[in-house]
Amino acid sequence: MLRRLGYVAIALSIDATSNKGAILRNATPERLRDLIGMNLVGLRAILEFNMRHAVRMYRISSQVIPFGGHPVNTLAWWEEFATPLAELGAFIRAHDMRVSMHPGQYTLLSSADPRITDAARADLAWHCRLLDAMGLDGRHKLVIHGGGAYGDKPSAMERFVACYRALPEALRRRLVLENDERVYSATDVLQLSERTGIPVVLDTLHFRLNPGAPEASLGDTLRDCFGTWGPEDGPPKTHFSSQAPGLRPGAHANDADPDEFAAFLREAPERPFDCMLETKSKDLALFRLREELAARGIREQDLIPVPGPDVRNRPVASSSQAAD
Repeated sequence: MLRRLGYVAIALSIDATSNKGAILRNATPERLRDLIGMNLVGLRAILEFNMRHAVRMYRISSQVIPFGGHPVNTLAWWEEFATPLAELGAFIRAHDMRVSMHPGQYTLLSSADPRITDAARADLAWHCRLLDAMGLDGRHKLVIHGGGAYGDKPSAMERFVACYRALPEALRRRLVLENDERVYSATDVLQLSERTGIPVVLDTLHFRLNPGAPEASLGDTLRDCFGTWGPEDGPPKTHFSSQAPGLRPGAHANDADPDEFAAFLREAPERPFDCMLETKSKDLALFRLREELAARGIREQDLIPVPGPDVRNRPVASSSQAAD
């Protein structure tokens, strides 16, 4: 059963952002300090908005700490901003929210180039440090992909396993692994999970495009993925999106198709789970989907009335604004 429904990074309904950044040549300590302070204020406003509308699942933008894994950021930001970070974590816990982060597509543990894997470890480390500074436990996750096949997927998977096993335990407990639409199918990531113990996040759009085993059904694959989650990981987590018409396979639509989502819920195992909507319309798509589901008699736990037309009918952001 669906327990939490969330969205990614940007709340289009309010004038707040946690995505303020700078170009590299302007990334002085003073500039980075100002940006981090503003981003944390924006994050608090977004979380308060989510609380008011019973949105208890949210992906924090990786832009909240600009250049978090880059040598240019020399700030001990986790110390300078210890108080607001702790307050954010306390707010999340007090309202039974679950947050996650999704490091970028170049955070690769399967590469044969040590420079790339070193950069990936640095990127994962600062994301982990942020969640740790908030005082959040291992139910609040970092989502990663398998990476590239580099012409030899079995060898790439061996490198992924070796790189994962060399990570600090505090970081390993944060990681979850998502299937993708081209290289690492659900079958592949389940194999990696068997070898590492990493929980698997099933992305339903990616699964439709790249299921792995030809005979794999969505329901059976969800059951297998849910089985990779232990009590310390929290409820299993999924990603849902609909295909954007006319765009490349795997491109996210503005909204989640309610018929597709209802069919997904019918396939899901009888176990509490959380779902992240990956849509261009962000929170607006979540509110519209809630309304559509309610009309079908399908309700989230603790569902509240959908916000009024002034929220639901806000224009969709540009593709650059909605990209995170």
